[in-house]
Amino acid sequence: MKDIKTIAPFFLTAIMLLAVGLVFMIPLESLLLQCSLSDFQAEYVNLLAKMSVLMLLGFSLIKKWNLTVIAGLSAIYTWKRQYLNVIPVYLVLLGLASVIAADLTKIELPNLLLLLLSCLAVGFAEELLFRGVLQSFFLKRYIHQKSGIFSGIFIPSLAFGLFHLINYLKKGALMPVLVQVVFATFIGFFFGVLLLKTNKLVPIAITHALINFSFSLQNLPGLQSQVPQESQNVSMAPIVIFMPLLIIALLLLKKIDKTEVQEKLSQSF
Repeated sequence: MKDIKTIAPFFLTAIMLLAVGLVFMIPLESLLLQCSLSDFQAEYVNLLAKMSVLMLLGFSLIKKWNLTVIAGLSAIYTWKRQYLNVIPVYLVLLGLASVIAADLTKIELPNLLLLLLSCLAVGFAEELLFRGVLQSFFLKRYIHQKSGIFSGIFIPSLAFGLFHLINYLKKGALMPVLVQVVFATFIGFFFGVLLLKTNKLVPIAITHALINFSFSLQNLPGLQSQVPQESQNVSMAPIVIFMPLLIIALLLLKKIDKTEVQEKLSQSF
């Protein structure tokens, strides 16, 4: 185990992104389409299945490598500053606002539940892998440097943003995906800071899932044609919307107790 935990974090990041890429290359969605599922159902069953695998992978690595303390899955440190978890709720409200004028009676409950479960799987998988595993290794690598906590949070957040380049394979349009990379990096950085400030990963994963869920509601069958379609021009609005989280995270970063982070790392490595 000690040999594993001395692995260079950049190498670990490359391996992890490769593993995620291989999981997403499995042609499950095309198989599901042959099972009388709708396009929506095939897409989200595919997402649920693959993200569930990645969620189990992230949780298994955290347990196997004894990262529960620094990853926010240990009972040793209590859930502190819970109010900070409320900050991203404005994103959930914005997502809900995008469908508030639509005829919600057209929503079918099985599709709604499928969407919710898929978003929960995404939230937990991404937080376990990027905040739970990668951030732990990068914090260990940089903690003794002057701006070590910043580097330890920002680099895995950037990896989290770049992970969304995989959406280019589906959308085929580069600029919208690059915008997604930027705002995903912003919220990833916020979540990374939030983990160190609150000590708990599960509330962050749930918040992450709810944000995805609220913005994905417009993809539900029956709502797609009622929600105004995006302009063909690339919008920078998402970057502006997520920018406050980056600013707040930078302010909170200054108040992180480095000694406490080192103490958590000492119990994990």
